[in-house]
Amino acid sequence: MSRTCRPAVGNPVRNLFRSASHPIHGTADAAGSSTQRAASLRSFSPALAMAGAVLLSMTALPVSAQPVSAQPAAAYPIKPVSMVLPFGAGGLIDIFGRLIADGLSRKLGQPFIVRNMPGATGAIATEYVARAAPDGYTLLFASSAQTTSVPLVEKVSYRLEDLAPVSASGRSSLILAVNANVPAKTLQEFVDFARANPGKLSYGSSGEASVSHLAGALFAARAGISMVHIPYKSGGLAVTDVMAGQIPLLFGNSGEVLANAKNERLRILAVSTRQRLRALPNVPTVGEVMPGFELTAWQGMLAPARTPRAIIDQLSAAIQGLSKDATIIERLESFGIESTTTTPEQMAAIIKAELPVYTEAVKAAGLLK
Repeated sequence: MSRTCRPAVGNPVRNLFRSASHPIHGTADAAGSSTQRAASLRSFSPALAMAGAVLLSMTALPVSAQPVSAQPAAAYPIKPVSMVLPFGAGGLIDIFGRLIADGLSRKLGQPFIVRNMPGATGAIATEYVARAAPDGYTLLFASSAQTTSVPLVEKVSYRLEDLAPVSASGRSSLILAVNANVPAKTLQEFVDFARANPGKLSYGSSGEASVSHLAGALFAARAGISMVHIPYKSGGLAVTDVMAGQIPLLFGNSGEVLANAKNERLRILAVSTRQRLRALPNVPTVGEVMPGFELTAWQGMLAPARTPRAIIDQLSAAIQGLSKDATIIERLESFGIESTTTTPEQMAAIIKAELPVYTEAVKAAGLLK
């Protein structure tokens, strides 16, 4: 599929995505002070802030003196807004996205209509939005994979600078869970068991190149163990097979595993985030046994590049307000998602900061193109 190259413009949000540190990036010409943006990232995660400071120091060149955002913006929105989701109905992104769409409809006075567009691990939906008119009426509610791992393993016809970050409104963990018959009651016991049985254990995921697949590959590589990957059409099916004893373990999305957390046939050993989950306070992080291990998946909104900054800011402020809503926070926590509030600049920095660990995970999975 051919793509038409867009001329460089001075949209400060778009230019935040430009970096030579990733194969789908253009030249390094991000706007703003790298020190200020790295500092703002600390409110999201100290670990990401440290990585973000290094990456953002590479992108301190000035932007064009003619930003699109300086143009006067008409009233927005004045008609329904299409909110594209890169996965099918019923999954974590679908549930979260519909919560955000409903809240934006109430806050901004126009319907935000969810459009599920699954396929190619989200690349189809992402390309659709990247090519849409930059008027704020076609938006993407996506996850980490669409901006990190997918471009590393798939031939895609979009680049990060084709998208403008709006706000990352949540982050979730991957959960390591085993069948109750696996002779390991702690993460360290499991690592020891896996080392004693190289290549004999298989782990399930929600699909080839999915975040859960990459979490398992990264974990195995850092632990020095060998496991066989079994991709499923959905994470829910993988959880079912672990409980049935068809496979011994999986790295699953938090929502899919938490829904079965009380099942006696499932034993949860660890979570992939830097901090323990509120929903699982007694379950350790992988990093407690393997220092430095952290893999999270954010969920958030992106718009086509060159969308007026006034619209980006209006959407971002509305989403940040929703992320502080007690009802939404409680609903997200039931799925193991931590509600977050980020500006467009912070979201751009988060995406850049997580690229190195996802690149390592893709290499560990043997998928780097």
